[in-house]
Amino acid sequence: MPWTPNYFPVAMKYLNVDVREKAIDIGNALMDEDMDEGIAIATAISRAKDWAANRGISTNNHKSSHSTDAKQHGRDKYIIPYKGNKWALKEEGKEKVEVVFENKDEAVKEGRKKAKDVNGTLTIQKRTGTIQHRISYNPQKRVRI
Repeated sequence: MPWTPNYFPVAMKYLNVDVREKAIDIGNALMDEDMDEGIAIATAISRAKDWAANRGISTNNHKSSHSTDAKQHGRDKYIIPYKGNKWALKEEGKEKVEVVFENKDEAVKEGRKKAKDVNGTLTIQKRTGTIQHRISYNPQKRVRI
């Protein structure tokens, strides 16, 4: 059953309404890709907090007295198929790619380094555009699929 504004994981309870709605959208998309529910929840919350931080939106609804997310919110990185047989490194929220690579291994190596530098997430796509791996470099929430 998809998550809704009235039916969502308890872990999203203390997010403010806008951030929770974004986490629900992200979580539903991840679950559609057959991701494990626990990983989908953690990833959706982290990505929704990144989305909010990049827009200056508060992430908590202030009912909780503390936050356990120590992440310095950086923009997430993506390895995507590019023209011909090339691969590109793209930053979340940007239209243009950062760097183009001749092969996927080079792209992944650079993407890991850049995502790690900002405590972000690296999403690696397959040639079809579907997600192959997602690696979180948040020190408190290491997630790899």
